[in-house]
Amino acid sequence: MKTQLHRRSFLARLLGGAAGLLILPSAQMARAFPANERLRLAVFGAMYNAEHFLTAFHIYNADLVAVCNPDQRKIPGIVQRWEETAQKLGASAKADEQRAGERYRRLARLEGLGIYADIRRMFDEMGGRIDALVVSDYDHFHGVACGAALRSGKPVCSERPLGLTIRDARHLRALAAQSRLPTVYRSPGTAAGPFRRALELVEDGAIGTVKEVHVWFDRGGPDRDAPPQGRQPAPEGLDWDLWLGPLPWRDYHPDWMAYSHWRETCNGGLGVFGMHTSIFPFLALKIRDLWDSPGAEIRVYADCSRLNRVSFPRWERVRWEIPARHRMPPAIITWHHGPGFAPGAREWIHDILRRHGVAKAEEADALMKTAGSILVGSDGVLVADDHSVRVTALPKERFANINVDRPQRTAESRGIYSDWIDACRGASPRILANFENGGRLSELVMLGNIATLFPGQTLAYNTVAGQIANLAEANQKLSFQYREGWRSPEP
Repeated sequence: MKTQLHRRSFLARLLGGAAGLLILPSAQMARAFPANERLRLAVFGAMYNAEHFLTAFHIYNADLVAVCNPDQRKIPGIVQRWEETAQKLGASAKADEQRAGERYRRLARLEGLGIYADIRRMFDEMGGRIDALVVSDYDHFHGVACGAALRSGKPVCSERPLGLTIRDARHLRALAAQSRLPTVYRSPGTAAGPFRRALELVEDGAIGTVKEVHVWFDRGGPDRDAPPQGRQPAPEGLDWDLWLGPLPWRDYHPDWMAYSHWRETCNGGLGVFGMHTSIFPFLALKIRDLWDSPGAEIRVYADCSRLNRVSFPRWERVRWEIPARHRMPPAIITWHHGPGFAPGAREWIHDILRRHGVAKAEEADALMKTAGSILVGSDGVLVADDHSVRVTALPKERFANINVDRPQRTAESRGIYSDWIDACRGASPRILANFENGGRLSELVMLGNIATLFPGQTLAYNTVAGQIANLAEANQKLSFQYREGWRSPEP
């Protein structure tokens, strides 16, 4: 009862405007975790990657020593999940799961845990007791959080995309390369056997020459008419100044926190699913190599339902013209996004599938689902699902006797999270979703968002220089000025 009252008292104080910080009770408590045996993790945010590690760190022989979130209203829900996890594991017949349950029980009592609202303060005060950082929140946080970790010598597992802008992505890629620390961003398909095998099939010419690619997402942008208007008091437990982080100041309005609604805080549909669907063609067609090719230029063009400078259009179609790479010819990648994809997109992709043996519309719809990609070769196609985890080779009869599930030359993966944890401990797994690849891919998808600000115009992007060469106004969209007190991830 005393423990419950203590926790309730703490949470009430936390949500009542306290500093949002719980220092570890003592140095002795800090040493209670056997640091030489378990990786000590800190988690920033509470979405996706973070949500996973908050209740699964035990399966990686890791400990959770700190959580950070400017929105401290999330903490009670996290505590409840720890209690539920403790109860579930505690009821197990396995001794190791019972011990793990006790670790979650201690977390639910807030023992040995640093709770922060400010990522900068967390590293200042706990940097020596953190081995690695997991980041998963709005895009505008990725640069400051990942940058702070890498500069502090901590490996990072980040959300996608890498940062808010092209400049963020380039800086994080450079910082990761400089630090040589293990990095990964959330791209589960890159660890899947069918994905890795599909890369080999393309390289071996199994579908012939690829000049055409389509990627799609069936949702559509919110197409908000104007930014939130008016000033409201920030709710208790939310540090609005810290939530804005590097962004320019604006008065609090709850609509600013609508996820994936505003260009000022995120990358819209391209950031949400464009990263997942385009990673397959990006690696399979060796587009990443253009960042090592002086003079290489990607041209991008967008059509959309209307020009929207503050939010994202209801539908958009973006076309990237990719120059030749090595022995691969130029290719065109087309992104279709909107309710029902984009006008004509469903019929376009259905027609491609029909030519490769998918006769029924319902079968084609099953392959398309919510999001996905298709590489169209001269001798066949490869269709990947929403997270590029499953890849279907067509026509079926052509691949009837060909292994399409497990890589033959590429090392197999234990999963993006396990591989990253292994790398943090000194192993050398083949991580495809590292910051080197993820930073380059982030630039590509972010370039698509810039193109929707200039519909009907072709932008020419120099991959090595990181500049839009033919339109100064578009080139200004590559970055934003960080607010005073916040450091960009520039090395």
